[in-house]
Amino acid sequence: MIFDRVDGAYQPRQNLDVLASLREAAQKLRIRSQQLRCCAAWAYAPLALPQGWRGLPVLSMSTSHMLSLLDGRLLDLWIGGLLECQPLLQAPLQLITGRRHMLGQTLQCLPLFCWNLALVAHREHPLAAQSRLTPDDLAAYPSPALPLGAAPLLTNGLQAHGLANAPYGGSDHDVERWEGAARDGRSLSYAAPHRLAELERRFDVVRLPYDLGITEVAAVIGHRDVLGDPAFAAAFKQLVAVLRDSPLGRCSEIQWLL
Repeated sequence: MIFDRVDGAYQPRQNLDVLASLREAAQKLRIRSQQLRCCAAWAYAPLALPQGWRGLPVLSMSTSHMLSLLDGRLLDLWIGGLLECQPLLQAPLQLITGRRHMLGQTLQCLPLFCWNLALVAHREHPLAAQSRLTPDDLAAYPSPALPLGAAPLLTNGLQAHGLANAPYGGSDHDVERWEGAARDGRSLSYAAPHRLAELERRFDVVRLPYDLGITEVAAVIGHRDVLGDPAFAAAFKQLVAVLRDSPLGRCSEIQWLL
């Protein structure tokens, strides 16, 4: 294997077929030994994993970046959302069921549950006392916006309501700057419903009475060789048991698809 120095880092430039074979073999060993590399999207992290699994601190909010890690076998499984994957799905997101679905040529997903994104603000925010809000009301206040291309469908959905109008800075999730942006008493932000109690305790933020109409479907996503491996069924069963026993699994606003 030959590595060249590119932009201050070493990258393989030749014999890429050999590298791909090595990664495939290593991944098979991880599956058979139940030591999968896994991480969760921003809405679900931090997340407890089955014993023996290796949780990786990859905090990117860019779905395309996470899919590239899975396609390259650098990551075995990602518990992420299918909102940004709709162009790759053969069925509309609203009709997605708990069966296995293809994502392009090499990746597959197993949908777990769906939930609706919540709009949040500090409990003393001027909008918190209002019962009827409009997009014009929301547009008057700053709310985090990801860089162009990081999560285009989410961004489009938020901007349709006058939101996502203040640069977030980068595309890695930081709860202090994303959900926690609302603690300043002026900014608005967005959160998954199972995180609301924690965010209220931590930042004194509450849900606003406004329906964003943005539904996310959480799924286990991985290379088709991973989800199709005979050893994966037992691993998936362990993962679902851990999720159902977590605060996420006990949230009444989570609709399971299994």
